[in-house]
Amino acid sequence: MPDPRARFPWWIPLGAVVVALGFARTLVAPFDFIDDGNLVYPAPAGTSAEGHAQLWWANVAANVDHLGPFRPTLWMHWHAQANLFGADPLVWRAYRLALCALAAGMLLWLMRELRVPAPAALFATAAAMWNPYRSEIWTSLTLSEGGAMPYALFGLIAARRAARSAHPLWWDVTGALAVLVALGCKNTFAALVPAQVLLRIWADDLSPRDALRRNAARAAALALTLTLPVAHFVYFKLNWHPGQYEPTAPSLAQTVVVLKGLKGGMGLDFLGAGVVAALIVVVRARGELREFRAALACGAVLAGAGAAVYLPMAGFSGRYAMPAAWGLDVLFAVLLAALLRAPRCLGRTSAFVLLFVGLTAVLIATVHKQEKAAARARMLWAVVHHLETSAPTGATVAWISGDPARGELGVEEGIHVQWHLANRGRGDIRITLLDLNEQPLPRVEVRAGAGAPMFRIAAAREAGVAWEPDRDFGAAYQFGRKRYDCHISRRPRAVVRDVVQVDGRGPPSESITSGEGRNRVQRIDQP
Repeated sequence: MPDPRARFPWWIPLGAVVVALGFARTLVAPFDFIDDGNLVYPAPAGTSAEGHAQLWWANVAANVDHLGPFRPTLWMHWHAQANLFGADPLVWRAYRLALCALAAGMLLWLMRELRVPAPAALFATAAAMWNPYRSEIWTSLTLSEGGAMPYALFGLIAARRAARSAHPLWWDVTGALAVLVALGCKNTFAALVPAQVLLRIWADDLSPRDALRRNAARAAALALTLTLPVAHFVYFKLNWHPGQYEPTAPSLAQTVVVLKGLKGGMGLDFLGAGVVAALIVVVRARGELREFRAALACGAVLAGAGAAVYLPMAGFSGRYAMPAAWGLDVLFAVLLAALLRAPRCLGRTSAFVLLFVGLTAVLIATVHKQEKAAARARMLWAVVHHLETSAPTGATVAWISGDPARGELGVEEGIHVQWHLANRGRGDIRITLLDLNEQPLPRVEVRAGAGAPMFRIAAAREAGVAWEPDRDFGAAYQFGRKRYDCHISRRPRAVVRDVVQVDGRGPPSESITSGEGRNRVQRIDQP
């Protein structure tokens, strides 16, 4: 039987494009208010090459000082994109969509190298990329997992190719460099290295003993990339201070949290019935899986190491499922390959039906998530435009924060409103973060405004005479069935006059009501 890898696999680029089109809805979405506020704006015009390098390193160092992560290559990507794309959301979104296609192509290529047939690889990749639990790395523009994914997967591909190549040096060098770039995006990608070493040793045409004798030295050299995260961890522990991430001892409770996260990361809420049905069919068929030994080993090692790296942390997020979820994706693809080979029967047909229904639900869920994110961003952009054109110089704004899952405004959203305003020329407007009881929420990211707030922004209107309605903004989603709302109030004129006279800060009240403040603001179109 001819080796299917001998011909160019056109199904890989075509499949990657089709998978990426699942996020086409993001192309018309504005910048969000989660991770983009301080990242999408270019450096000042005329900045020299040395100035760009200084800005880049200052952000890298500040990231270590404030939070702890050392992410030099990620910051390099962010700076390059900001200066190439400007604050243009369409260009940023188009780039992210292309990056999504590249990542999908890398996952398909890895599965092909592990001998997974095209139908199984395409299905598993679509399920992985569309999964709404971890698709935030594509609906948002700057999350590190999305930026690192093509490099990380190529590092595994290169190791597999090097193990089979008569001239492996090129694959070894490029694979090590790719993993270094991934580590420079996020330290937890150290979990890639055990799987990379395993694939570098594994050679289909050699016995385990011969493979170790031939490839062990080169595989051990690949493990030298771990010196970067190890050195960072030692520095981090010796210089830890409040405000940085605080690793904890692994615990049973965190293990349960990680396992639940991986369940979500694999989309078992949608695909679980199909996976169980497929397992039953494959176990009964007792199919031969010998040719998938490398895939099974790679998937198991990557899943185990990826889960272990988050055990010393508190909590979990959808994107934290990676890189462990990539190992589970490979195992899922092997299950699908075995299902394809199983004898035809009612159980096999039922498994396929359940899997395709589940995949359809995954796609619907992720498109719905994109729509929600875009609606939320449109509403918050209306707030930004209103403040930058209506607020007088030096205005203080009370931002009432709660739980966005309940429709309230988030504290991070308030921080990003401040950052967007500052980058658009209205840094004089200061956001004061308050909780639902209107008590201050101290955050290092923003400096609270001085004096009494002139505006109040909340998801619900304020009842009483302390504030008068100013503007209401809303955005509908789910075909108009649901909506986000935001209400802006301002101090009554008499109250503002009294506040200004008592505090002695800010412009005269006449400037607030006559429009002088608005005339002093130059309109900046939405990026």
